Amino acid sequence: MSKGEIPRVSVVISRCRREKGSYGMRFEQRGGGSWTGTWSFPIRESSAKREGYDRTELKGSFSFDESSYPGCPYCGSYGIFKCAKCGKISCWDGETSSVTCAWCGRTGTIKGIIENMKAASDG
Repeated sequence: MSKGEIPRVSVVISRCRREKGSYGMRFEQRGGGSWTGTWSFPIRESSAKREGYDRTELKGSFSFDESSYPGCPYCGSYGIFKCAKCGKISCWDGETSSVTCAWCGRTGTIKGIIENMKAASDG
């Protein structure tokens, strides 16, 4: 991205695995298929649906900007996982290998990398 160019940004909806609260994660495209999480904020599910946070699919590699991404706004976790059953995103503590999806309740083992997520485009 050249200086002064407006970045392509999208918001992905996630849910806290402990508190079950929904939150948005702002991702910014930083070259090709590289997406960087730069911010997170609590959001009501009704607002997320109205905003269309599941209408677009982001594809590529995903990381978080440690200088700006605050983690899950409910429990502070910086990691995320994508459920193999429902495809939705939940926060993850980055340590445990067994996780339970905050959306559908499926329990599974962390493996692989996330290659795509549903999102809404803001630019």
